Amino acid sequence: MKEHSLNHSAWILAVMLAACGDNDGATGAVTDSATGSDTNVATDTTTSTNSNVSMSATEEPTQGGTMGQTDSQATTDGTATTPTTSTTTESATDTTTMGVDTTTGDTTTTTNDTNTTNDTTTTTTGDTTTNDTSSTTDDTTTGQPAACECPDIEVPLDDGIFVLSDDAELWKYYPETNTFAMLGAFNCNGLTDTFSMAVDRLGFAWVMFNSPQGEIMKIDVTDPTNCIDPGYNPNQQGIGFFGMAFVSNSASDQCDRLYGNSYDGIGGFSEGPNAGDFLSVDPDTLLIDIISPTNFNGAEMTGTGDGRVFSFGGVPSKLVERDKVSGAQISSFPLQNLPLTNGFAFAFFAGDFYFFTESDNNPLFSSKVTHLDYDDSDGDGQQQLTTINPSAPIRIVGAGVSTCAPFQPM
Repeated sequence: MKEHSLNHSAWILAVMLAACGDNDGATGAVTDSATGSDTNVATDTTTSTNSNVSMSATEEPTQGGTMGQTDSQATTDGTATTPTTSTTTESATDTTTMGVDTTTGDTTTTTNDTNTTNDTTTTTTGDTTTNDTSSTTDDTTTGQPAACECPDIEVPLDDGIFVLSDDAELWKYYPETNTFAMLGAFNCNGLTDTFSMAVDRLGFAWVMFNSPQGEIMKIDVTDPTNCIDPGYNPNQQGIGFFGMAFVSNSASDQCDRLYGNSYDGIGGFSEGPNAGDFLSVDPDTLLIDIISPTNFNGAEMTGTGDGRVFSFGGVPSKLVERDKVSGAQISSFPLQNLPLTNGFAFAFFAGDFYFFTESDNNPLFSSKVTHLDYDDSDGDGQQQLTTINPSAPIRIVGAGVSTCAPFQPM
């Protein structure tokens, strides 16, 4: 049976209002079921919450047999650490209520109407709640530093050209001041008879030796006494010697690869139909890939950070740009006034070329430096070829510029 009485309903309503009382606008309490106690925490209507989160990742490099991210001893023994990232989460909170368990110390926080500027993943472990926010790096997919970054090492890779003497000394040539500085001598288990050199993006000079024929060792530019065997096997596909250089894959892909032009080791350097081979070396297997025949039996190479590769060879000598995929000649620039010598090298730096050939006065012990204004930086409409240093302190047989070096005019 159901009774309808107005007076009785009014009496019940009055009792309920007296029991509930007035909370003066305070938020509802969070009750801990273990203690049965209520704790009311009053908060401002707008709350700004800063959450600083750091993450680190360790990347183990592949040892031996690779040319990419290997043996980076000049950094932190091959350990790449993701920089600490401070992430600020701005919250527009109408009301925040916090309940505290006085028995266990557990804290539960409830936040309403929160607008967050970064995606945040919340991980709860035991009694603690932490917000792990992905670090901002160049590589947004893996959270790791971008591939093939230029390392910050004691001997910079972007301010000059590394040059190799015929008696196993590593030097550096600074185009801006037209000066040389010695970095150190090396002796790799008795190997000192040098043939050619290329410098990779991580700060290692890859040095080829005359004896044993075509043997390659890696020299740390920050400590030339540190010789590393990369695992290259000489005389692949009948190729013993080759001039060589590291070249970036492209302007957008900075990882580099070794390219070369073969030399048969018989007599002097020469030119003729299909006299040599244009090749590359696989960065993972260190196996030679013959790309195409060339007319150069013996030529030096240089590469750029935006993916171009050039050869210096021929009789008379010439500067040739090649397509990395097909080996086709893209352009040829005659260098009639700069003949090849028994020892020679060249490199590209900041828009121009620098050639190292035996000096006129002391060819057995010294080289001269010739500059080609390839980018016409003086704006006279000509690409002058000028001897700028008649006598270097060493006889240069190899030159290498890291693809970390500038390729635009400075």
